[in-house]
Parts: sequence; C-alpha cells; structure tokens
Amino acid sequence: MLGGRALACSLLVLITSVTGCKRDLGECNLDGQTPDGRPIEGPAAFDIAFRLADGLPMYEGQALVQTTCGAGQFCHSPAAVGADRIGVPAGLNFDVALACTDETQDPTCAKPIDSCEGGQTDSAYCTRLESLHDNQNQINHWAEGMIQEMRAGAMPPGEEGQAVRDRRQWVDSSGDPLPPIESGEAQEIVRNWLACQAPVIARTELATMQAQELTPCPSVDDEICYFSGPQEPPPEPMWNDIYWSVMFTQCVVCHGPDNDNPDQNPSRQGEIIPGGLSLDAVAALDLTGDSDTNTANWASESYPAVVDAMAAPQGACGGANRTIVIPFDSAGSLMIQKMRDIQDCGDEMPLGQILSEVLIQIVEDWIDMGAENN
Repeated sequence: MLGGRALACSLLVLITSVTGCKRDLGECNLDGQTPDGRPIEGPAAFDIAFRLADGLPMYEGQALVQTTCGAGQFCHSPAAVGADRIGVPAGLNFDVALACTDETQDPTCAKPIDSCEGGQTDSAYCTRLESLHDNQNQINHWAEGMIQEMRAGAMPPGEEGQAVRDRRQWVDSSGDPLPPIESGEAQEIVRNWLACQAPVIARTELATMQAQELTPCPSVDDEICYFSGPQEPPPEPMWNDIYWSVMFTQCVVCHGPDNDNPDQNPSRQGEIIPGGLSLDAVAALDLTGDSDTNTANWASESYPAVVDAMAAPQGACGGANRTIVIPFDSAGSLMIQKMRDIQDCGDEMPLGQILSEVLIQIVEDWIDMGAENN
C-alpha cells in the first residue's frame, strides 16, 4: 500500500530504475541452499506457511506480502479502484492470491480444471492465473523499492496500513505464527523471497489425508500446486461459534470499531481487535458490543443487529426492504444472499472474498433451525 511518504519512495524507485541504479536484494536462499548449490542459513523462498482458518498454503514471503499490501481488496490489488487504492497508482498491483483454491472454497475450481494451453484462456482459472503471473512480474520489477519501503516503515504505512491487513492468522510449517511485517525477521523473509524472484503457490487442493498436507499436488499448467494444510475444525451451527469463526475473523474488519486496541480477551482470534476499515459499514451494521476493547460479549450483543433486523438505511440495501437474518428461512435472508453473491442490492460479503461452501451451509443450518442466540 502506498500513501504520502510511500508514494514518494515509489517515484524515487521509478527514477532509479530508469537510470539502472538498483539496490542489491542480497543472496537468494532457495531452499536451504543458494542457486549454485551452496548451503545457506536463514529463511528460504520455498518455506511454506498456511492460514489456520482454512489451511490455505502460500510461501511465507507470498503470505506476508498478500496479507499486508491490501489482502486482495485494497491498495495493491487489481480489484481496488478509486478510493480503495488509497493513493496507490493504477496498475501497481502486488496481489498474489492463489488462482484456484479447493472447490469447497471456490466452486469454479472444480476438477477437471481447464488447461490454459491451446488458447483456452477464457476460463476463470486461466484469467486468475494470468493475473497472478502479471502481479508476480510487477513485484519483481518493484522488488528493490518494496524492501526499502518496508525497512523504512513506509509500506504498509501507519494507520492506513493497519486498516487493510488481513487479520487471519498464518503459521509456518512448525506451527509458529508468522512474524509481523514491521519486524526484522519478517522483512528478511520478504527480502529473500524477492531476491529469489518471488515464487508463488498458484493453486491448492484439499488434502484428503494428513500425509498430503503441505505437499505438492499435480500441476495443470506448470503452476505450483500444494495440498492444503491443517485447519481449524468447522464451527457448530450455533451463533456463538459462527460469530467467532466467521463474523469476527472476516466481517468485523469493516463492521467493527474504529480503533487498534489490543484485544483484552487473547483467546479470541488474535492480538488486535479487527475494525477501522469502513465507518460507513459499521454505521450500517455493527457486529460488536458495548465495549470497543473487550470482546467477551460481542457475539450475544451483536445478535439483535442481525436476526429479524432490517438492513439499515445507511447501507446499499436500506431501501430494498431486506431482512439480514430471517429465522427458519436461510434462502430469504440477506446475509446468505450476500455470502453466495446472489443479492439484488449492495455487494457480496465478505467483500472481495469467497467463503467456503462448508461455512455457508453451517450458517444456513443455524438459520433454518431458528437462528437462536446460542
């Protein structure tokens, strides 16, 4: 994400790129060795991380860049337009989201996946794969500037950078959380990933047995494919479980408080309370509680804002006479329509993301059983 100082740094990088004066990114550690075969210590370009919520695999450097440069929705994303770019020049995209996830996460990735060879480039998979490779090339072009801005604290910048981050937790193959991007450890991971030409995992398939987790899966177009990693068990069809597994992790970033306060309940989904991304969104639907710094009662306190509640006038569906959750009627509930992106007003939810079919069905089951505050 670029803004103010970060944008000025990018202009400086552009000038130095034209003159051929680039800062050396240092030695590339591919996987415990340099490209010429010498052993080397430190983070490797092919070290894998996975997202705890759903087992999504990425290389560690790929995951750090993806989660802190706009999370596929803002700043450095092709999906970001206008104000959502927050000062980033058009076309300066660093989005390295996978072209295909497992079909339970993305129905358009059901096998057999069409190959992009032979001119079959109009499929959703091929379009996303081409975009991924374009953004990978963009990252390689701006690599020196990226690491300089990270080291200077200019990318991601300040409060705006905090606001656009994806808060879902990533861990390495040993189960340790990835370090925050401000740390020297994280910046060394990114530096090495950039020095090795920013390799990307492009596709994942659901691991059917534990031995498959985070191991390579068959390629379709020479793209890098890995089976998904360990993941949290799905929630029960109860509001408390659904709130902490779905609403808090993926919705409160927009429908939450305008703060960056430390979470006073550290057992609840991370170190920072989500929120602050959209004042309009939280005005339309507040998924929090009375306290901005204590999340203990947010599930029960936000329940009345969802069940038998009409879409607020401030939102895009305010004039459409839509009810967010209608007990015993999941198909008629605006929440489910937005989760499935079949709504007739406003945008899909979560914005720019796809919930797994498993999670959507659990929310539907809860609604069809009466949508109790349980």
